Amino acid sequence: MRKQRIVPGRLAPAYEAELGRLRAQQVISRLWDREAGLWKDDSAHAGTIANRLGWLSVVEVMRSEAADMTAFSSEVAAAGLRDLVLLGMGGSSLAPEVFSLLFPAPAGGRRFFVLDTTDPESLLAVERSLDPVRTLFIVASKSGSTVETLSQFSYFHSRLQQARVPTPGRHFLAITDAGSRLDQLAQEHGFRRVFRNPADIGGRYSALSFFGLVPAALWDVDVNAVLDTASEMAAACGPQAPPESNPALRLAALLGAAALQGSDKLFLLSPRNLEPLSNWIEQLVAESTGKDGRGIVPVVAGPEVPLALLAEGSVTVALTLDGHDDAVLRRTIETLEQRGVPLAEIRMAGPADLGAEFFRWEVATVLAGVSLSIDPFDEPNVQESKDATARLLRDFEVTGAMPQGSLLLAESGIELYAKPGTPQTVPALQISDALRTFLSGRRAGDYLALLAYVARDAENAAELESLRNRLAERLGMPVLLGYGPRYLHSIGQLYKGGPAKGMFIVVTSRKAEDLTIPGARYTFAQLQMAQALGDLQCLAQRERPVLRLHLAQGARAGLAALRAIFEQAMAATPPARP
Repeated sequence: MRKQRIVPGRLAPAYEAELGRLRAQQVISRLWDREAGLWKDDSAHAGTIANRLGWLSVVEVMRSEAADMTAFSSEVAAAGLRDLVLLGMGGSSLAPEVFSLLFPAPAGGRRFFVLDTTDPESLLAVERSLDPVRTLFIVASKSGSTVETLSQFSYFHSRLQQARVPTPGRHFLAITDAGSRLDQLAQEHGFRRVFRNPADIGGRYSALSFFGLVPAALWDVDVNAVLDTASEMAAACGPQAPPESNPALRLAALLGAAALQGSDKLFLLSPRNLEPLSNWIEQLVAESTGKDGRGIVPVVAGPEVPLALLAEGSVTVALTLDGHDDAVLRRTIETLEQRGVPLAEIRMAGPADLGAEFFRWEVATVLAGVSLSIDPFDEPNVQESKDATARLLRDFEVTGAMPQGSLLLAESGIELYAKPGTPQTVPALQISDALRTFLSGRRAGDYLALLAYVARDAENAAELESLRNRLAERLGMPVLLGYGPRYLHSIGQLYKGGPAKGMFIVVTSRKAEDLTIPGARYTFAQLQMAQALGDLQCLAQRERPVLRLHLAQGARAGLAALRAIFEQAMAATPPARP
């Protein structure tokens, strides 16, 4: 509790009521007793829930494995494998990314790349940075059948063969469930190592399992130090601790009370160096709570955000790290507190506190699920987009054509396409007019999501962040930014299953270069386009406001042109409707 401060502000009565309700339900003891009925009583949900609570005891399980993980890291270094490339999606990639960005790089020039994309330009950028003889690929997938991860594995394994690297399988390790397709592939190809994770842990709750800790150990993170802070947090959140000081219970009560009162936006403010943790929290909260028309909408907002956005309809969590400048964030916290905005402040002493934060947020999220009466362990709408993508790819393999939709307008290298299932009509003379009409449909309490199927690199990120911040300022609404297909495995669940308050702009782009996928009849660019169009179909079928803009000249030129068109659109966009 010394590192967490809750200030419920104007939600104080609702917060105290929800905290009392959760305590009266004995949620902590029932959670640790692994009682599935805490969330849902029906047998279908109970079976899923019972097989997803292994993260509660994984800390001690991993403590017994820590020495082995450290020894394996030494083995990898001794073999001359300097660079690490993580191939994974969602929970399999986000926790390793947090470790790699919050902990300093090890001595010896080791580098860590996270590839959670099907974007061919991203794959090429990483490949061209590597010496294949000195690279270890970490293939991470619980199910072992994730199309993105298997496609990446096939590509890099083939590239190692073409480069005549001896025993290419020795450049791979797998993290997966026992008996999965990936487990079988690892045996067939002679992987250097297979770490079989406890089967009763879902992807987004796997940060303190092999999925998070093996990459951390390879990055020379002191795994025992991380587990120490996780153990301390587990004790503070356990049934033996006083409920009045349980940090996860209090955080859950704030999140649950806010969502039940209509304040369903969770702004995550932090210094830039902590944004990777905010990204991990985003996928955990969104994928766990966004279903049955309910949910908490996390907004990763960095250190600065227009205060007007935080004033109503939201709760704010400020994440800080000792020894790092957070003066701007400190002023924001003070202003919010003066205005009665509900907030929580969480301070980390150092990177090893990630263990505590992973555990705190896992418990708080599942308890917020109790408040919202949802199952925090399933992800019913994630599969929708996967199925839509698979259908598009099957049709493409037969016809050789991708159903792009009806082209409505083209301007400055930007193409506007009709929403799937709508007639081919021209809504305006210019794309800026069409955007203005689209944005004019926003209502109080809505949010806008930019879903960009482009390379997640520094230059594109700078353009998209600038556009995002400008939209938030001018439109007076939260603006979320996701990279496709990365977001499909995290916050995409909330977009389709959560509150019908989202507006979506899908941005696709022409690729300067493409890559074939060994064994497939489509390329990486075609797979990525199928994923964008598949999710577009799902959003449209759920009657979410959505449109697609295509950068016909590629992302570099296209994003700058797109920003100019948005500026024109916002020049006369009316205020949000009540």
